[in-house]
Amino acid sequence: MADAFAERADTQRQSDQAFERIKSAIILCQLPPGAHFSEAEVSSRYGLARAAARAALMRLAEVRLVQPVPRHGFVVTPITIVSIRELFELRLMTEPKAAALATGNVDVASLRAINRSPQHAGSDADQLAFVESNRAFHRYIAAAAGNSRLFHLLESLADEMQRLVHLGLFGPTGSETERRHADAQHEALLAAFEAGDAEAAESAARVHIEHSRGLAMDSIINGRSPLSLG
Repeated sequence: MADAFAERADTQRQSDQAFERIKSAIILCQLPPGAHFSEAEVSSRYGLARAAARAALMRLAEVRLVQPVPRHGFVVTPITIVSIRELFELRLMTEPKAAALATGNVDVASLRAINRSPQHAGSDADQLAFVESNRAFHRYIAAAAGNSRLFHLLESLADEMQRLVHLGLFGPTGSETERRHADAQHEALLAAFEAGDAEAAESAARVHIEHSRGLAMDSIINGRSPLSLG
């Protein structure tokens, strides 16, 4: 019985590792939107056991990062104008409320430390650090809201947003202008948390999301999007 338990635990561990490996490849756009692949191909590419890859792909389908194609494997979920619109609609419904709920639960000094990202990105590593810092900033607020279901929903939305960032929908990743905008908007959130003002935190979060939506829509409308959007 102990051996069976250890075997199940090892299988689960391999499945979790496969899930994180494939998910990371999708978010970083190493597997770009619309890419087709088979279970065997992804197993070989990332050195995964077939059973672990199969279980991971089923989980990724549940969170809508991949879509099964009968008799043809899987496709990385495409990004469309409709999906971008829906993503921002959901963010506007949930993130401002999460910021309001987080008010009073945020250690502002800790959040400020997370927010200290490179101000003058001179390399790809600096640009990636900015993206990761921004993700961590919003993850902290989502966790501070104290609602585990809301946290997991916001994490899923953040995965989709990060795909858009890595695809270049918002212009050069980590550009100085956008870092300044993000810093100012984050500072408004920090000031609201510092003041214990839930209404101001909710408003600042909404402004931040609307700014991102405006950038995305402007990129699409003016033909600067790097994507072939359906």
